Amino acid sequence: MKKMLLSLAITAALAGCGGGETLEDVKNDTPPVIPAATVKFDPANGVISVPNDLLMSGTKDGTINIPGELDASGTSVPRAAYANPSLALGALDGWSSQVPYKIDLTFPVDVSSATTPQPKLSLDQASAAAPGAVRIFEVVMGASLTDAECSQVPAGIACKLLGELTFGVDFITKASGDAVAIIPLKPFKAGSSYINVLTTNLKDSAGRSIEPSATYGLVKQEAPLITESQLALQGVINSYENVITSGGAIAKDEIIFSAAMTIQSVGPVLANIKKLLAASLENPALPKPVVQIPTSSPETMITVKTALGLPDAPAYAAFDAVEYQKGSVTLPMYLSQPTGKEISDLAATYWQGMCDNAVAVLGYKAAKGEDFPTEPVSINDATCQALSGGQLRDFGLDTTRHLTKYNSLPKTQSLNDVPVQVTKPILPVINDVRGQLGLPAIEMPAGGWPIVIMQHGITSKKEDMLALTASLAIQGFATVAIDHPVHGERGIDVDNDGVDDFNATKGKGSVLAYMNLQSLLVARDNLRQSAADLLGLRLGLNLTTDTSLNSQDVSFVGHSLGSVVAPAFIAQANNPLDEQVDGLFKVNTVALASGGGGIASFLLESASFGPFVQGSVLLAAGTAESAEFATFLETDAVSNCGAVIANQQAYVTCAYPEYIAALTVAGESAKIANIQGVMTQFSFAAQTALDSGDPTNYAATVQALGTPVYMNVVVGDGAGNKPDQVIPPTTVNNPLAGSLPLANLMGLTTVTQSQAPTGEGMSYLVKFTKGHHSSVLTPAPNEAAGSTVEDSAAATTEMQLQIASYLATRGLALSIDNTEIVTD
Repeated sequence: MKKMLLSLAITAALAGCGGGETLEDVKNDTPPVIPAATVKFDPANGVISVPNDLLMSGTKDGTINIPGELDASGTSVPRAAYANPSLALGALDGWSSQVPYKIDLTFPVDVSSATTPQPKLSLDQASAAAPGAVRIFEVVMGASLTDAECSQVPAGIACKLLGELTFGVDFITKASGDAVAIIPLKPFKAGSSYINVLTTNLKDSAGRSIEPSATYGLVKQEAPLITESQLALQGVINSYENVITSGGAIAKDEIIFSAAMTIQSVGPVLANIKKLLAASLENPALPKPVVQIPTSSPETMITVKTALGLPDAPAYAAFDAVEYQKGSVTLPMYLSQPTGKEISDLAATYWQGMCDNAVAVLGYKAAKGEDFPTEPVSINDATCQALSGGQLRDFGLDTTRHLTKYNSLPKTQSLNDVPVQVTKPILPVINDVRGQLGLPAIEMPAGGWPIVIMQHGITSKKEDMLALTASLAIQGFATVAIDHPVHGERGIDVDNDGVDDFNATKGKGSVLAYMNLQSLLVARDNLRQSAADLLGLRLGLNLTTDTSLNSQDVSFVGHSLGSVVAPAFIAQANNPLDEQVDGLFKVNTVALASGGGGIASFLLESASFGPFVQGSVLLAAGTAESAEFATFLETDAVSNCGAVIANQQAYVTCAYPEYIAALTVAGESAKIANIQGVMTQFSFAAQTALDSGDPTNYAATVQALGTPVYMNVVVGDGAGNKPDQVIPPTTVNNPLAGSLPLANLMGLTTVTQSQAPTGEGMSYLVKFTKGHHSSVLTPAPNEAAGSTVEDSAAATTEMQLQIASYLATRGLALSIDNTEIVTD
């Protein structure tokens, strides 16, 4: 490409030297050329802003082609290599639906002055933030799986215009150094394609329009170019511009840059897991997730109060009215087992497909012609063929087997015997408690006790959710709960010595065993495994022999991580599949405490986890600041953080702010900017990798299904009681991240007073001024959150009342008793 541009420049210069003029005449008569600010775009030399579908050109499996995915021999790198955050994008079938991104620009020195050159030009901030400088069009691309007409158009070519997004409603823009940043206000549609367009409205600091790069200016012309690669790029860019101008809303001479981006799929894999679970009811080859609950008797029965070891005190009397049992359920594990004991040994354990991807199969079929084997060549090939309607096969074509919309059948790596925690009201003891509260007596319904599935938070365990069981039992609910993967009783013991080598529960190991910053694909698939496990548990309740449980009346309560994985679970559980099985998965009402979406963004900005996450990212970045921080950990940090040096998470959490403070005091603004750049790059890569496990991408489906959802969030009082310090209500760098954006995307209405019964379930958000992240479970104060003894206890009482009352009415009503600690 460079040689071609050079030859064209020389030709143009020679063409201007005709008519008998001397070279000196030309020099004297030619006005000075003022270097222009341009968009960075030179794909042949690796100069390309992301997201950009040009990185999917020539894909063999429908995923993004990231440099470095192939070794020197042209073979795919080992699975563990995808632990690299940038390389992880090569496992995806598209870009993030929600992470802000930028398009880079080049600014020369301003030589417009007749005397001396001025400082380098910059981006005019007003133009970058104004409507029209950036426009985004939704399109259908070639090789479409959903549009028959566009399915016949080559992949990578824009085929059809669907519409234009609205500035200020769907997205906003702003200047970001030498780039224009694009910030989504709504998630892009999963699986859809968009074209980002920069226009002549984008100006530099001298007031001149930004211009196309030399490469873009060349390939946007319609006259055919020379080489095959030039023609291919020209065809792609022309297809973009032809489609977006077809609606008449923009002219080609207004366009200085265009780039397509296809948003990754988020639902097909979990949807297929639900189908596999449903198929297990009739297919004996598939394991049924039967919930086994041992029969109890008055002689063997224990209460939650006993199980928790609570003292004999009036405050805990209600827990003596709740029976505690332990059962089990066999669930398919799609995460593979590590062979070593270091966090890095988890890098290759992320999910993989059981079959070759459909793109490779189609290519193989075209190459083989009549020799293509229509009959299965192996047992697994037969399974792939049967479960996919013949679209997927197993010929050994696909070595990476990344799960995408082209390969959405996950491979079961093992079956896990998962402990199940069960609680039930004890009659007549629960009625004694109800009597003391002025409530009438209850009886077990004819169909059994309605069930609440409970899911705990990160670094927690299922037993912590027992704190809710008294309030729920008073309303006549039984509860069931399991641990998240790599939590509690589900830790990983690599060498079977009786000691977990990986366990994210506090006091048992590192949070990185689940939220794996060293392998983002593992972190993503832990999230998806949590959702898949809940689907298996929900179905398995229908298969239990315990007649005291009503598996047709099931609600859900999630706290923290339990709230994060809930939208993916609910979106699949309540999405219609077949009327014969829909009721076996249905969840009628949902209550969420302290959840949030935009995981990468809220982790980086979390007051609790942020310093550890940022410190860990910096250590792994491989920059000069990385080495300096590593040295800081060994030397300077010991003086103030040495007391926790034995705990890596606590030590990095303490040391990272100390390091940043030291740089600030020393005036090291360049180093701080470099570190911020690392965090921005990590946020983009991390959120893109985590997207298919992120609740933001399932929130709209939850709303569309009409599932009643209650959610509480601690927003603080603006004084001593801080907002949630674990999952922030909102984030600075991503308007779609945090608790409140997730509530908004699910269509929740903020309320501050009790809501009378309605004819159908309603969805509510309650913002608490008092309390902290775990107030729903404990009345204990939290010094870091500024939550006092009195305020914490008040928040716990009120949160548990609201959840119990909401679930008791199946979302038809909500009781708010203490209006002094809630706000709008």
